[in-house]
Amino acid sequence: MDPAFSIGRTDCWDIWTDENNSIVKKWKSFARIKKREHANETLRQCHYESNKLLQKIQGLPPVAARLPLELTVLYNALLFSFSLSGGGDTGEELLSRGLVRGLEALSSQAPSRAPLDLWRATLQVSSGTELAHCVHQLACVQWAQWLSTCQLQSIRELALLLTDSWTENLTSLGDFLAAIREVHLSVDENPACSVALSSGEFRELLHVCSVVAQGVVQMEGGQLSEALLAFQEAAGLSCSRTLLAQVHTLTGICLSKLGRPQSALQCHRKALETDFGCLSALYQSSLVFRQLGVVQAEIEALSLLHSAVACPSSTEAGQDWTALIAPATLLCSPAVMHMLSTPALLGVKYSLAQRSLHSRRFSEAVEHYLDLLASFHQEGQQPVTTGHSPHLPRIPEIYLEAALALLKAKRHWDAIVVCEEVVSKTVVLIPDQLAVPLSHAELRDPGSTEPSDEACEGKWESLNFVLWAAAAYFLQGQAFTCLKDSKEAVTHFTRCISLLVKVHVQHTGWQCEGTASGVQALQRLKVLAFTARGVSFMERQQEKEALHNFQLSLQASPGSAETELWLLEALWRLGRREEAAAYWRKSQGSTQSPTTEDTEGGVPLYLHSHFPENITLDADSVKRRMEEYVS
Repeated sequence: MDPAFSIGRTDCWDIWTDENNSIVKKWKSFARIKKREHANETLRQCHYESNKLLQKIQGLPPVAARLPLELTVLYNALLFSFSLSGGGDTGEELLSRGLVRGLEALSSQAPSRAPLDLWRATLQVSSGTELAHCVHQLACVQWAQWLSTCQLQSIRELALLLTDSWTENLTSLGDFLAAIREVHLSVDENPACSVALSSGEFRELLHVCSVVAQGVVQMEGGQLSEALLAFQEAAGLSCSRTLLAQVHTLTGICLSKLGRPQSALQCHRKALETDFGCLSALYQSSLVFRQLGVVQAEIEALSLLHSAVACPSSTEAGQDWTALIAPATLLCSPAVMHMLSTPALLGVKYSLAQRSLHSRRFSEAVEHYLDLLASFHQEGQQPVTTGHSPHLPRIPEIYLEAALALLKAKRHWDAIVVCEEVVSKTVVLIPDQLAVPLSHAELRDPGSTEPSDEACEGKWESLNFVLWAAAAYFLQGQAFTCLKDSKEAVTHFTRCISLLVKVHVQHTGWQCEGTASGVQALQRLKVLAFTARGVSFMERQQEKEALHNFQLSLQASPGSAETELWLLEALWRLGRREEAAAYWRKSQGSTQSPTTEDTEGGVPLYLHSHFPENITLDADSVKRRMEEYVS
């Protein structure tokens, strides 16, 4: 039997009060030490003890005179529960039961168990009494629960009930931000009962986080000017350095969307000055530099980010791991988490590799890509595995990009080896024939009116296997071309084409999700492969075979200026000069040929490939020769 029950009822309540204060003192003593490794252990212990105490108290009928203690213990128990669970509606049933017991003790009841009805009834009967402060503390918990689940309309209704004018027209306060500004909480604390977090501190945190949440909702809805005002208001409120840095980061994101990149950079810099551990600000800075086309600054920002992510201890030093209610617990909606997200270490490394390749820093790109490939092998991943990071593409695509970087850096044999890794893991998964319908109707199960997602995914994955293996053969062919081994080059380009022709595209209207981009990449690769094989035949002085390949390439994608020049060269070497002249006149009279940017738009980076410099034609020389012949 609990020792409290062996004493008088009055002494029982005194013991429970001391027990509550002891739990709170334990937490606050630990919070002053700020040891992260023991935070969860202490929090769980306080949560367990406060819930056990609450069960004792609620084992007795509710009594008005003892409500301050019961509601305070309930408040502390809910705080520990909310913090331990990381937000959400955990403890909502416990809170509702506590409000109902409070109403029973005061000989009142709510019209329903709906949260807002309970709050309306509770605030009415507690207004102006010593219970008001305890009720307001619980209202903060309800506010936090709704904020963590982004129920802003419910928060607004609660805020209106908490204002001094709750008995008047509740819609008179207007919008959400105006409503929460007017919230007034009782300051008459009960000195006998300790709380883990004062309602004043809690209210300040809830206020600023609510303003931030509203700004994020407005930014998501395209109301950028309104969102900017909300973030600016939040920056002027009292909050921790960590939260203030996040507010500056969100302000920068909003300014970037408004077309003000320089102002956005200033906000991100301010965020880093406020809290050097705000990695999202550093990442967003790199995105703004990319938008501005400042490659050097973008790569420097990504390098700093990579160093910070690789050594998290340097950025965690300034963070308060013992805050009972952290801003991240309140601002955990998918939109906020997405905007403040930072790529994982591999994601940052990939961004560095990709941007280095884009900016023609081939040696740096190779170094980054090889680090990535080494990390995949260290983690025991296979080249077909899908990366879990949203900032990473499929792993075979990273291998192919690495091969392209190696080609550009003139490390041809290394590129061949990397491509062989992709071939060995994908070519065995390719079916003999693959029909890719660009219509949901082609993928419907018999007797079903809905498209089969499983069938659609299977077609898309098989298309990926073809694309990856064919691209690997193509890049190997390019490497052999650079090595002046035209025989091996023709062999590998032929293997590439043999895989591509296994795919039969059925144009029937609506396509499965993803297949359109896959087919576009396949078409681009087919054009490159036929042209590249034709060039290799030219190197072997097999002009007839070369001409046939150039014709097939132009048939797949008419208007490629580079392929047309090679076709003219093949006709000229074959002595078919009149035919070359006729083709020249026709091409001159046609519309402008598609640019490299046009043909490469929307296709994977590893297909942004061109012929080696030592085998490209002198376009001016070919044009001058044709003009002289025609004239």
